[in-house]
This record gives sequence, C-alpha cells and structure tokens, in this order.
Amino acid sequence: MSKKVKIGLIGCIVVLLIVLIYFFGLKRDNSYVTDNWIETYSPQDKGPYGTYVMKELLDTVGLFGDFIELDSEIEESLTDIKDENDIYFFVGKNSYISDDSVDELEGFVYNGNTAFIAAEKMPEFLNDFFFLDTKRIYEFEADSMQYFGFEHKKYKTKTYKFEYIYNNKRKKKKWLYFKENNFDVWDNNEAFILGRNSKGKANFIRISYGEGAFFFHTNPYAFTNVSMLKDDGFTYAETMLKHIPPGKVQWDKYNINRHNNSESSVNGEEPKRSILEFIFKSVALTWAFVILIIGAFLYAVFKGKRMQNIVKPIDSKENTSLRYIDTISSLYLQESKHGKLIRLKEKTFMNYLAEHYYLMTTNPDEKFIEKLSEKSQVRKDRINDIFSMFSYLRDQTSVSDESLIELHRRIEYFYKKCK
Repeated sequence: MSKKVKIGLIGCIVVLLIVLIYFFGLKRDNSYVTDNWIETYSPQDKGPYGTYVMKELLDTVGLFGDFIELDSEIEESLTDIKDENDIYFFVGKNSYISDDSVDELEGFVYNGNTAFIAAEKMPEFLNDFFFLDTKRIYEFEADSMQYFGFEHKKYKTKTYKFEYIYNNKRKKKKWLYFKENNFDVWDNNEAFILGRNSKGKANFIRISYGEGAFFFHTNPYAFTNVSMLKDDGFTYAETMLKHIPPGKVQWDKYNINRHNNSESSVNGEEPKRSILEFIFKSVALTWAFVILIIGAFLYAVFKGKRMQNIVKPIDSKENTSLRYIDTISSLYLQESKHGKLIRLKEKTFMNYLAEHYYLMTTNPDEKFIEKLSEKSQVRKDRINDIFSMFSYLRDQTSVSDESLIELHRRIEYFYKKCK
C-alpha cells in the first residue's frame, strides 16, 4: 500500500472521529435536546415525543380544573367524585391497561364519567367490548403528512396539517384510522365520528356507554410536543378538547409502558436509551468505542488480505440414483423381464411419494389418493389411473410393451404436474 493511500485512510479515520464526537458529544445535560427521539408520551418529557405541551394546555385551558396524574393501576388510583364529570385521560403509542383495569374503567364511564384514549394499540379486552372485528380495528395509510379535521359544523371548515418528523427530518409513517361500521353499538349506546383525516377516514370517535362516553383517537402523535409546538397542532388539540365535556382530568401515565423486569417505567425513571446513547453518555465508553472502531478499521486495511492460497472448491457428489434406475430398467427391457420392471417402477414411485409428501401405504385406498391429490395438486382420476394400472399389471403373467409404455406415460404425467 502506498504512502499516499495510508495518509488518506488516516485522514478518513480522523474525520469519522470528529463526526462521532459532534453528533453524540462527550457531555450531556438534562435540558431539552432534539436528538432524543424516544417515544415516551410522558407528560413530564419535553422531548419531541413527550406530551409536556399537552399537559400544559390542559392545565391552562380552564375547562378541566385541577390536573391529576395516575402513577399506579387504574383500580388503585382512579377516583370517581360524585356529581362531577371525572375524565380518564391517556395518550400513548400502546395502552397496556390490564383486564382488571379495563373492568374498572368501564364501570367508571358507565356511572357518568368520561374516558379519552389516544393510542395506536388498545387493550384486547377493551377492543372486544367496542369493536365487531377485533383483528381489523384500524386501517392505515403510509405518508409523511396528513390533514386532520372535525365533523362538527362549527369546526368543519378548518383542517390542520401534521407532518411526521423524526431526527429533525420529515419521514413517512403509518397514519391509522378506524375501520368504519366496525363499532359495536348495543342497547342505547351510540357511536359518533367526530373527526377525519385528509382521506375522509375516521380517526376520532365517541361511543356513549351508560351515562358516560369513551373518546378514541387513532393518532397519539398529534398530541406530542413535536406536533403541538406548531400552530396547527396546538389549535387542533385545543379544538379537540372542546368535544370533551368539562371535568377533572386524571392523566394515566402508568400504563404508557409495560410493567415488568425487562422495561423501566417512563414515569420517574430515565427512559430506555439506544445502545449508542448509553455508550456516549460515558467518556470512558466513548473513547473505548472510538478506539475499537479505529482498530477494526486498521485491521481490515492492513491485515484483511488473504493469508493462504485459494482452496479449490470440491465438487459436490452427483446423485446417480436416477441413472442407476434407468440402467436397471434397460437391462430388464432387454431381457423382457417386464414384471420386475413394473415392481421396480412401483417401488420407485412409492419412494418418491414418501420422500416428497410423507405419504406411505401398501394399500392405496380412496382416502390415500385424495390426500395425495390434495398435496400434489394432481387430479384424483390421474392418480387413480396409475395405481389401477399397477394393480392390473402386477397380476398379469405376461405384460406387453404397449402396457409398459402406457404405465410409463402415466407416471411421467404425474411427475410433470405435481407440485
């Protein structure tokens, strides 16, 4: 390798090192940073995918009184104040409410309260209660931008623009919407479509239940900081809240995440970071990572050459079984031993069925032929012709060449048509 090439490689390594330090940094503080794109949906998170701005809106809009945060299971923390409209409020990518909590929430709403849930995935127990086809509650469109609007005549003339932003760039995402006519409305309950996206698909609905109502929204992204820091996003959220009857908001931040040993809670703890973020939080790990990258690169350049002569490939062994069968067949034909040839063909055919379709029998009855036809996609009458001719020729003391040729033709047809 020439001296100029080595200098160029070292220069590239230095540039790579500078880029790594620039993008990930050696120091971090607790202030708002735009390179933390973790979808926390936490009301305390001021990052792009937190919901701090939405919380502040609820605190200041003047319709919902004091703001309460739920830090434990619903059945332990949700309160129902008599003669007041209490509002259960949830915004998250997935809702991890347990079945017991769903029971509690249904009773809470039935008694005259309100539940607002903005999520891309809701608990199955709740889905079974409100949707006819639980496997296809949502449909989606992949796009980088959508316009949302409302059905109420007072707000119908205005639409609100939403762009999906990740790592400070606009990218495509799946914008979910409800599959219409899939709402399970029973007794005196009613379902209303309150909002639609730019394609006219329902993404905001109200389902009355008992004396209260559930509000469902398919796009929690609309209520994250990155959306609400724009005029359209903030105004949309403000208008959406006007559809909900005033009351006391109880924001469920406990069920944003699953609660097990493998995942830390977003509430009160630092959210889970990517591997690179964890490495670059520590100066020692950062330099260890950089040295590892440089060492691996230098090894690939200077020691990555072939260290031995090329080993010639060994030809794979040829399967000569079919050639052997053809040879034996020709010998039997020359000696006019048609009976032996028929038995050989039958044995070869049955071995083929056992190897390819895992079907074995000594008496191919109607059930066996039907199963073979289903697996091979060859008509039953064609398969039946083969076994009928085997049975017929097996009992003959003398077999003509024409019969042998006909048997061969039927078997070849099967081999060509089978799947």
